[in-house]
Amino acid sequence: MNLNDLININGISDSNSVTIGMQLLIPGVQGLHGVITTTPVQLGENLKALTLRYKIDQSLLMKLNHITSPGEIYVGSNLILPQDNPDTAPAPIAKFSSSTTLLETAARNQTTTWNLLDQNEYANQFQILPGDMIYAKNSENSTKISAVDPKLNDVSISPLPLVQGQTFEITVDSPQPVTLTGSLNGSPLHFFPNGDNKQVALQGIYGMAEPGLAPFSLSGKYADGTEFSFSQSVLLISGDYPEDEPLTVDPATIDPAVTQPEMDFVTNLVSPANADKLWSGMWQSPAYYQEYNSLFGDRRNYNDGALLSFHSGLDFAGGMGLPIVAPADGVVVFAGPLTIRGNATFIDHGWGVYSAYFHQSEIEVKTGDKVTAGQEIGKVGNTGRVNEADAYEGAGAHLHWEIWVNGIQVDPLQWLNNQYP
Repeated sequence: MNLNDLININGISDSNSVTIGMQLLIPGVQGLHGVITTTPVQLGENLKALTLRYKIDQSLLMKLNHITSPGEIYVGSNLILPQDNPDTAPAPIAKFSSSTTLLETAARNQTTTWNLLDQNEYANQFQILPGDMIYAKNSENSTKISAVDPKLNDVSISPLPLVQGQTFEITVDSPQPVTLTGSLNGSPLHFFPNGDNKQVALQGIYGMAEPGLAPFSLSGKYADGTEFSFSQSVLLISGDYPEDEPLTVDPATIDPAVTQPEMDFVTNLVSPANADKLWSGMWQSPAYYQEYNSLFGDRRNYNDGALLSFHSGLDFAGGMGLPIVAPADGVVVFAGPLTIRGNATFIDHGWGVYSAYFHQSEIEVKTGDKVTAGQEIGKVGNTGRVNEADAYEGAGAHLHWEIWVNGIQVDPLQWLNNQYP
């Protein structure tokens, strides 16, 4: 595209007047009409599905997005596509199998074989292979199914793409009972009922996970004994976390002989995914002051490179002895001293979600206690590994707050700004 052509057709006299969100006319794109926008690829979508849904020629779609191979389309990647109309866009209605004819598929959806061949851009039914999805325009007579498996209504990962250190929801909508298993970026998923016909799994992405393509898999077994299995790569991007100033701490607190056993203890502590969801609604802040010393994910350098890591929680500013409260209902699974984390409390909120509170001067709960949102559980301190804690009494006092989702530390600010699930 020529820049001058773009400027002239849109009557732009000053390039500085172009703002984010402004609609522009794009000249020279043959075979494409309407408004184009960036749209993330969803689970089960591939090159053929996208061309059918958005009514765009396959070669044009590849040209617009500089795609050289269908393998370059993966879940969460943003493609330039026309805006579709959900009411008329083709949707998957069946998965073709060797035991079912196209005529039977057409009859079940009150249409004709000719219509299905035309809408799926097949010259004849012999071009359709077992396992291919059959698409049709949405109508009151068609039943929408998931491109993951035809017995499912929908499967989604939200939001997309995946980001280091963030929390994600995997939701499956099934009109019939199904036992689900799966994994995301190497972590096994735990699904729990969440409303009519729906199951949800919450999963964190490790704060230093390698950006690129993360494997996603989903398997299910229905009450009638039939099974399905699905896998697809999902885009995982960097969280763009900054680097903190170098930190100086007691060398004993970064000795692997000390840190690894404590990390193993914590990992085992937060591994169970209890079936009872104990919280409801939005979470509240556990701190008295809503000011932060350090955010989640910041890259950290301890003692001139003796340990390179990332900040696994959110540090609230505040003085020694300020109250700490539970952000949501839960059950205390640990309350006591740890070498690195100091006086620490861990709360199980169910569904694999845990919150943790470190460096306390006082712990006001014990293991097994049920706590409610807003209940005081301890006081701010500087115990454990705290930068220059020995400089003076109370030096470095702060609350380090962590949230673990299915065994992975995630950004706590997400849980203050969003309701899960």
